Amino acid sequence: MKPINHFEQNRPVHLARRDVYFECAAELISAQRRRGLPEINTEKYEEILFLLRIARQHGRFSVRDNGKNEKDEQFCRFINLLAGNVKAVLSILNLKQSVEAEGGFFFSFLGGNHASVALQAEEYLRRARDFDRTIHNTLTLAREPFQQLKEANASALGKEELVRYNKARNHFSTLAKEGRSRYSIAPNPRRVSDM
Repeated sequence: MKPINHFEQNRPVHLARRDVYFECAAELISAQRRRGLPEINTEKYEEILFLLRIARQHGRFSVRDNGKNEKDEQFCRFINLLAGNVKAVLSILNLKQSVEAEGGFFFSFLGGNHASVALQAEEYLRRARDFDRTIHNTLTLAREPFQQLKEANASALGKEELVRYNKARNHFSTLAKEGRSRYSIAPNPRRVSDM
């Protein structure tokens, strides 16, 4: 009897989860840019990072079948690149907050005054905006290749696998819309093979 490869067996479910969470992260990034707010929303960027981490995790699970999915592997590296850029934005925003903190090191150790604090904080904000713009531009470039990847995966899945993909996609889309996604890193308590 041939052993069951659970990653390969549940590939449609992992692909669905990867796609949904990536799309949710992409939508949040686009929404940040559309609003054109002068401040970058740290909480939204933390949520974006969370969503990208889930997408990356399930992307990795979906390619664990002996290197047959080169484009999926490349997409995982792309998600990792985006997550790194989001982490950079969050890191820069944390530096900005550290500089602005009353009684923080910038005042005491560096002997900064309010004018130098304001200049330094503005410099960090500019860098965060630069990364934000880069993330958005990179996502714009990825729209068509991502759509092609989804179509290629759909055509490569068998009929039963495609049904499982669509069922899982609908389920995870509902969770994301209801806001439960931020609380559910682990797979749904139901067995993923039931989907």
